[in-house]
Amino acid sequence: IADDPEAVARGKAADDVVAFIRGRVAELKEELLAEAPYFVLPAGAQATVKALHERSVRVRVLTNSLASNNQLAAHSCYAKTRRRLLENGMELYELRPDTDAFRPGWSLRSGRSRAALHTKAMVFDHKAVFIGSFNLDPRSAVINTEAGLYIESPELAERLTAYMATGVAPANSYRVGLDPNGGIVWETERD
Repeated sequence: IADDPEAVARGKAADDVVAFIRGRVAELKEELLAEAPYFVLPAGAQATVKALHERSVRVRVLTNSLASNNQLAAHSCYAKTRRRLLENGMELYELRPDTDAFRPGWSLRSGRSRAALHTKAMVFDHKAVFIGSFNLDPRSAVINTEAGLYIESPELAERLTAYMATGVAPANSYRVGLDPNGGIVWETERD
C-alpha cells in the first residue's frame, strides 16, 4: 500500500495508506497491536479507540517515552492526548530509555537515550500485519507520502505479536495508566 507522490505534487492529499488502515481498523473483531515511534492520534481517531473499546476490541500501543524519543515536538503533541486515550480504553506503553530489547543507538541523534523505538507496525486480529514507514501521527497522515506492506498471514502475525510482546514487557517499557483520581501514572519493573 503506498501514497501517490504525484497527488502531493498536484496539491492533493496523498492518503491511500491512511484510508487503507482506517478500513482495516473498522473491520476489527478482537485486537489491534501497534508500535509507532511518533504517536499522535487526532480527535476522530481517539473516538475510534473508544468505539473499539465499547465493542470489546483490544487496542494496545507501544511508543517512545519522553526519555527515549528523539523528537521533542512529536512527544509533546502525543503527551496532550495520553489521558483521553487511556480514558477511551487504550492500553498504552512507552519504551524505557534503558532497555536493550531494541537496537541501542539506532541513530546518532538519539544520543541521550540508549534505546529508541523506530518500528512502525500493526497486527490486525492475529491474522494480518502492516509494516512500513507510516507513523501514527498527522505528519504521516497529511504531509508525508508513506508506504507499507500489508500481509495476511496468521503465522507472520503470531511472530510479530511475539516480537511486540518483548517491547511491552515491564523490563522494557512503562505501562501508562490512570490512578483513582485520574492522574497519569507510569508502572515498570526494575530488577
